[in-house]
Parts: sequence; structure tokens; C-alpha cells
Amino acid sequence: MDRSMFKFIWRYSSTQQLTALALTLVSFPFLYFSLDLPKTIINKAIDTQEGRFPAHLFAFDIDLFGVQFGWDGILMDQLPYLFTLCGIFLALVFINGGFKLRINTYKGVMAERLLRRMRYILLNRTLRFPLPEFRRTSQGEVVSMVAQEVEPLGGFFGDAYVLVAFQGGQFATIMAFMFAQDWRIGLAAFAMIPVQGYVIPKLQRKVNLLGKERVKHVRALSGRIGEVIGGVQDIHSQDTSRYILADMGHRLGKIFWIRFEIYQRKFFMKFVNNFMNQLTPFFFFSVGGYLVINGSLSVGALVAALAAYKDLAAPWKELLGYYNQMADATIKYEAVTSQFAPDRMLPEELQENPPEEIPRLNLDIEAKSLSYIDEDGVKLLDGATFKLPVGSRTAILSNNGTAKEAATAVLGRLMMPTSGKIQVGDMDLAHLHEAVTGRRMAVLTGNSIFFNASIETNLFLGLQHLPPELPSENPEEWERDLDEALATGNSPFPFNGDWTDYQAVGYENRADLMTHTAKLLERFELDEELYSLGLRQQIDPKKHPDMVEKLLKARHRMREVLDERGIEDLVQSYDYELFNTYSTIAENVLFGKPAADEFRKENMGANPIILSILDEFDMRPRFLDIGMRCAELMLELFQGLPPGHPFFEQYSFVDEELLPEFKTVIRHAKQDGIDSLNDDERDLVMSLPFKLIPQRHRLGLIDDELRETVVKLRHRLHEKHPELFGTKIRKFDPDGYNNGVSILDNVLFGRIVHGRADATDKILEAMVGIVAELGLWEDILTAAFEFPVGIGGTRLSAMQRQKIAVVRTILTKPDICIVNEAFGALDTEAQQRIVSRLFAELPDTTFIWVDSAPAKDIEFDHVFELTNGRLTPLHGEAAEVAAGPPETVEEEESIDTSAALGAETKFLRELPLFANLDSSKLRLLAFTSDRKTYEPGEEMVKQGDQGDAAFVVLDGEAEVVLEGANGDETILYVMKRGQVLGELAMLCDTPRSATVRARTALTALRLNRDVFVELARQDPYFSFEMTRDLGQRLLKTTAELNSRK
Repeated sequence: MDRSMFKFIWRYSSTQQLTALALTLVSFPFLYFSLDLPKTIINKAIDTQEGRFPAHLFAFDIDLFGVQFGWDGILMDQLPYLFTLCGIFLALVFINGGFKLRINTYKGVMAERLLRRMRYILLNRTLRFPLPEFRRTSQGEVVSMVAQEVEPLGGFFGDAYVLVAFQGGQFATIMAFMFAQDWRIGLAAFAMIPVQGYVIPKLQRKVNLLGKERVKHVRALSGRIGEVIGGVQDIHSQDTSRYILADMGHRLGKIFWIRFEIYQRKFFMKFVNNFMNQLTPFFFFSVGGYLVINGSLSVGALVAALAAYKDLAAPWKELLGYYNQMADATIKYEAVTSQFAPDRMLPEELQENPPEEIPRLNLDIEAKSLSYIDEDGVKLLDGATFKLPVGSRTAILSNNGTAKEAATAVLGRLMMPTSGKIQVGDMDLAHLHEAVTGRRMAVLTGNSIFFNASIETNLFLGLQHLPPELPSENPEEWERDLDEALATGNSPFPFNGDWTDYQAVGYENRADLMTHTAKLLERFELDEELYSLGLRQQIDPKKHPDMVEKLLKARHRMREVLDERGIEDLVQSYDYELFNTYSTIAENVLFGKPAADEFRKENMGANPIILSILDEFDMRPRFLDIGMRCAELMLELFQGLPPGHPFFEQYSFVDEELLPEFKTVIRHAKQDGIDSLNDDERDLVMSLPFKLIPQRHRLGLIDDELRETVVKLRHRLHEKHPELFGTKIRKFDPDGYNNGVSILDNVLFGRIVHGRADATDKILEAMVGIVAELGLWEDILTAAFEFPVGIGGTRLSAMQRQKIAVVRTILTKPDICIVNEAFGALDTEAQQRIVSRLFAELPDTTFIWVDSAPAKDIEFDHVFELTNGRLTPLHGEAAEVAAGPPETVEEEESIDTSAALGAETKFLRELPLFANLDSSKLRLLAFTSDRKTYEPGEEMVKQGDQGDAAFVVLDGEAEVVLEGANGDETILYVMKRGQVLGELAMLCDTPRSATVRARTALTALRLNRDVFVELARQDPYFSFEMTRDLGQRLLKTTAELNSRK
């Protein structure tokens, strides 16, 4: 990038700048005529001297090199003469305004193009940053610089040359006109301008410095306030309130005196400026009046000069402001551009204009004296030299995480080596275009990138290499966008199109790619998980009519299967006459899903139709009370969490941004009563009851009486407003498909009774058979492809992300693949299966395995140890590691069926493990947990399963069983009411060490893993009690085993 801002502006907008300057120059004669015309009107058209009219308008006589040119003009009486001149004056005003409009618009477009170009250049350079730069520069800093800090530059880009020419030209034109009337008038107008130009910027500069000083003190005050709030407990315990308040008063006093000085200087500057501005009219009236009295100046000329002086203020003010704008813009430009020019950037020619032919890299790899020194001067690679045959498998083992990252990045050409080189065949890896390394190489890590898009978009990310043709729809719009992109140096390729390069990786078309992908997903154990995601997706019946027809058949078949298996009680159907405890209150009132925004659950509390129905049953006060209690609880549960915490999305039915508003509303209601709330506050509170799901949000607020009343509200709504259904509300129709609910809920025409421990498994088992019977598997998988993964893929589990990353890598068919700790979320046995299948899918690929140990039962042709930067070959070309028992993932999901949150919180409080927990944390734990019921003999957890939850026994007994290798079982001990189980496997991320089976009818609270782990990290008392409880259990188990010897 140009270091000089003016060079950058001129380089990319010289043609537009010259065009704007030309328009500016053309406008000056019209400006001059508009200044001169009032004098003519006063001196000639309004003159009452007898004998002057009729007069000739537009008459002229020119003597050009002795040749006479002239015209007698148009003969007019006084009034036509006056009105014609006034019309010309009005036309000149319009023309001058048109010039300003055109120049300012052109200038704005030019500025926005330059701003767009600059942002694009900065983003382009960001993609060429060396990876270590992102350890010094955070994502937030880059986002701030690109999105916010360059924004003010856009305004100056258009003014850089044009403003000086336009405003300076106007200023010069007006001054020339004044001097043309009389040199003394011109001198009087100009007298104060140099003084203002010197004095005002000096005064303004001091005000600006004081403003910066004030900002510094305000920031210091903010930091101090944060410290005080954080340490308020110590302030009270040590009685230092007066001392702290004195400190605050002292800081506020500093800010006051700075502000006081700013006011004094600011308004003194205005006083001086206004005085100087009014001093010029004093000279006009005194000197000009004297000249008019002496006959040296006409009255018209004096009036015209006064009018012109009025127009002189605007350009002069703009020119004064230009100096400050230029200084600020230059500083910001240099500050931003300096951040986007780090050392070791990828050369631009290696990223732009990819070669037409992409060479294959299925060649031997040879490293020669390869070294890499990080930004701290540490040698992470030191003179590594090796040769890897094509198609070989090599393991590089190290316990140094930083060294492993460096080795992966250098071998994958994500970072350039400090010295030495890597050759692939006779090609230097450092000199290959990114199109070659990006398409022929793959780097597979445990934290592969996932964009906030669909699974399909992320799966096929590595195939987006072929820019699409311009779409046939709206060609004029696309041509316009293309011209604008070219004018601003942006990408000329349309984003909204299919970028997939099918032929480059051996696929014929989209259908061929999807078929192959489906097979890979099944091979890498993702088919069932994506099938589950697909069942939770919503589809548009208009886009998938054949699929909808099959799903409606599946609904009728599901009813038959549920009846045949005697599990119809595991589904709570949508029944017009009954309340559905697994649906929101809004869905229960509507008996459907909203098709219009005003009937969305967050807007129901302000919907006049819904409010009128509530008023008919006198239910508005009840709903308002429920809303207030919900708001108080949400504040108690979530107010201590940091912004952006995933618990908000997962468990809260209050938006994170609205918590401060609810806090204000609750404080207002407690101080002045609930009747004092204004309409907006009431609407906010009234929205909460409609979001409640009684069986999930166990708050004890929805009793049987209220449930009956909700059904009555539903009946009244349908009777009174039948016109809403089919237009603004999608009614639950037993014979129709509702695109407002998931595929699974449509097939079930209801909700799973999650309170039954095995309900989900049994329903999904029945669903699998029906899906296979009706040929719905591929349809549901296609629906799963549309599942949005969230920011960074957070809506997927770590295991799912790592498996999808493997499939994405295989789809690109790389010649070289570097694998760096890519399977940390998988257990040892699963790793062995996935790695074996990865190698089998890419048999000709050269693999480099970077990890602490090689994968289990996988042979490597070469094994190196990376220690202190030195790469040392180990004896033996294969390595094996022992593995623990296999892990499987068991997904459970349940919701409480009766008990309120308060009872569960109280029960947990009585347990030693949770006794010292803060009330809000304890309620959060209870709120996010699920209640499960088990029949005698039913397993709660299975030995060897993944530890994904802990349990608290609420009622009944369970036996802990150790299963032997030959099938023998040893009952270790019996778990009774109030005991916790399963927390060890969950915290250690290991398989279950024993099976827990219900001995009697049992009810347990299933504790959420994320919340439980978060508490263990944050609360030392909780961690201590948990450690003590585990120790006691270990002693008990040891004693039990010893007694059986």
C-alpha cells in the first residue's frame, strides 16, 4: 500500500479527481455572474431615473482586433426588464445549486469507492499475514481497523483535492468579485482572513488537546469505578467508603476543571471568530458608505458586495476545517496501514491470478536444512533434513505444542521457513502459488475452521475454486455490480453462485458429489448424527413437495408403529382439546406456528388480538405476574455470566442484550409498583410467559388451572379470528404438513415425552424403520446439510466437527496431507477406526502425522522425534500406543414432568457436594438439568460409554456394577437418595468405569455437563467437596474389592 494517503488517493482516483476539478472550474463563471447580477438589478432594473426605459437587454459591442461584433439586444420596459433579470438570477441560483449537488454526489461516490477499495486491500493483506501475526494482533483489532477506524477516512478521500479546489475556487471567485467592485472593498473583506487563519487553528488545537486529556481522565475514572465495584466487599469490610468517595471526588474534580477550561477556550474562540466576522461588515458600512457618498461606488455594488461576503463565510469555514481533517486523516491512514504491513507476508503474486494448470504434488518431499525461528527468537525447527517418498506415511512426535504447530505450518506452507527449503520433486514449496498448495495439500487439525453457514457450505469449502459465470437472472444488475467491483479493485466474480470445481477432483456434477459425500459420512460414522440433525430441520413444502408427501405417509405409519409397539404414550400429540406440556405457551394458545412476525412468541405480549383474548378471561394480570417472576429468575441465573457465554443461547429464554432492560424494569416495578410500568416495559415483560415450555422450564408457574385456561384461550382465538389461520398462523393440521416445526415433530404430529428415560431412543428406533421403508434417508440427509453450524461451528460437537473436517479433506483428494492432533475429541478406538479409513480413502496421498504419539495400530514408514527444534529419526518405522476401552456416545435428553425448580434447588442444597454453592449457581444447575425416570433393571449408564453427564438420585436405589471381561458382574455398592454418580468420567472425559442399573423404580436428576464443569472450574468449595466425595467412594470401592478376594 502507498505510505502517503494523497498518493493512494491519486493513484486510484486521478481520473475522477480531474473530472471533479473540471466540473469545479466550469462552475466558477456561473458563480461570478450570480454575484454580479444583483448589482445590475439594483443599478439598472430598479433605477427610477426618467428616460432610462425602455432599455436594451443582452446588448453587447465587442471590438476584436479591429473587427466590431455587437447586438442591440431586446428592447424592454422596466417591469419586464426587472422580472427577466430576476428570472436569470433564479436560474443562476439553480445552476449553482446543481453544480454543488453534482460535485458533492460525485465526490461522495468517489470517496466511497476509495473506502471500499481500501477495505478490500486491507482484507486481502490480512489473508497474506504470517500466522504468528495473529498472535500479536487479535481478531477484534483487525475487525475494528477494517470496519470502524477507516470509516472517517472515507469522508476525506473525496475532499482531498476537490474540496480545496471547489471551496478555494469559490473563495477566490468571491474575493475577485469584491476587488472588481472596488479595491478598497476587497481589501476590507480580506483584512481579517489571515488573522482568522492564524489565530483560530491555534486556539482550536489547544481545545483538542484538552479534549484528549479529558478522555484520558474519563478512561481512568472508568477503570477505577470497575475496581471499586469488583472490590466492594473489601471496601465495606475495611470501612474505606469515605476514602474511596474522596478519590472519586478528586477524579471528578479533575474532569470538571478540564471541562471548565475547555468551555472558556472554546467560547473565547467563538467570541474572537464572531467578532472578526462582524468586523468586516463594519468596514463595509463605514468604508463602503463613504465611497457611495463620494460617488466612487454605486449602491448596487455595495449591496452586491455585502451579499457576496455572506457567501464568503461558508467556503472559508470549510477551508479552515480542511486543515484539521487532513491532519486527523493522515494520522489514521498511517496508523492503519502500518498495521497491515508485517514482515514475512505472503507475496501477492502467490495469491493472485492462479495458474491455469494446477500441477500435481504426488512427488517425493525433501527438506534441506529447514529452520524456523519464532518472533521471540526461539528455534522451533533447527536444520531439519529428510526425504519422504511419495505415498509414504511419516510420524513427527513431540510433546512441545508450539513446535508441533510450527512444524505443521511450515510443512503445510502456512508459514515460510526462516532458512532452508522444502522441495516437492523439483519444485520449491515456498515459491508455489497458493492455488497449488491449497488444492494439492491439506492440513487437518483438531480445530479446523467452520464458518457460520450450513453444514453443506462447510463440507464443500475446499472445492470452491471455480468462479461461476454471471447469472442469467437480472443481468443488468449483475453487470452494474461487476462494473462497480472493477472500478474499486474488488473481486470481479459473483459470490452468489456455485463455485464448486467438480471436474478438478473427479466429480461429474452436484448429484455425483452428494452421493459420494453421503457414503463418506456413513463411513466416518456421521450418518446417524446428521440423520438426527436432519430430523430437527424445518423444510419448505413448496421446495420439497415429494418429500412432504412421503413425510405425511410416515406420520400415518408412525401412529401404527407406536400402537403396535405399545409406546404411543412416549409421544404427546397435538390435540386441539388438550394442553401440550412440551410446547411453548405461545404454541398452545395458537395451536400452530406463526407465519407473521406479530404472532412470534417474542411479540405475542404486544399483539392486540392476543391481549384482547387475555382480557376476555381476565388473564393479563396473571401473565404479567408470570413475566415478572421469569425476568427476576433469569437475572438471578445469568447476570454473573460474561457476555457471549454459550449458556445464554442454550438455556435462557431472555436475549442477552435485553437483560439490562429487564433489570431496569424490575427495579422500576419494585420501587413504584407494577402499574407504573409504561407500555414498552409491559410489552417486554408480557413476552416472557409465551416463551415458557412447562416441562422444560420447571419454574412452578404453569399449574393445571392455567393450562385449562390456555386451552380456552385457544378455542376463543380460533372462534373469533378464523381468518388468521392459513395466513398469519400455520395451524397444526393432522392431515397437513406444518413448515414451522421440525421434520420429526411433523411425523410424530406432537412432541416426544422426554421425561421418560428411553423415550427418544425408542422413537428414533421406530423412525429409522419408517424412513428406510419410505425411502426418506437421502431426503433427511439433504435437510441436515442445511443445518446452520453457528459461529465457529459451535452448534456441532467437537467430535462432529473433527469428523466433518476429515470428510472435507477427503473430498479435495490431496496429494499431501499433514495431520496435527486432529482427533482429540475421539476415544482411542474411534481414532484408530477413523485414521485407518482416512488412509484407505487416500491410498496414494503422502501423510505426515504430527502428534505426541502415533495412532494406535497404524504403521508409519518413518518416525521422527522433534526435540528442542531438532528432528531425530527413531529406530523402527512403526509405532503403536496402548488404548483404553472403546468409547461410544450416548445422547440423552429429558425434561422434568412435575416438580418445580424450587424443590429441585432445595434438594440439591441439602447435598454436601452442593451445599456451599451460591444460590444463583445452584438454581442455574437445577434449571439446566433434566429429570429422568427408570424402571427396575434399566441401565442409567453403561460401562465403557462416554461420560457425558452426572446424575443425582432423587428417589429409589441403583446398584453400581463392574463387568468383567468374561461377562461376570460384581456389585460394588448401592447408590441411594441424594448420592451423585457419573461425575468422574464426565470431568475426566473418559469412558464409564462401571455400569449403574436401577435397583428399584428410580428418579434421577441428569446434570448438564457444561454447567457442571463450569462450576468445578469456578468454585473452589465445590471442587473440594467433589474431590472428597470421590476419595471416599474410592476407599469404599477398594475395601469392597479387598473383601471379595
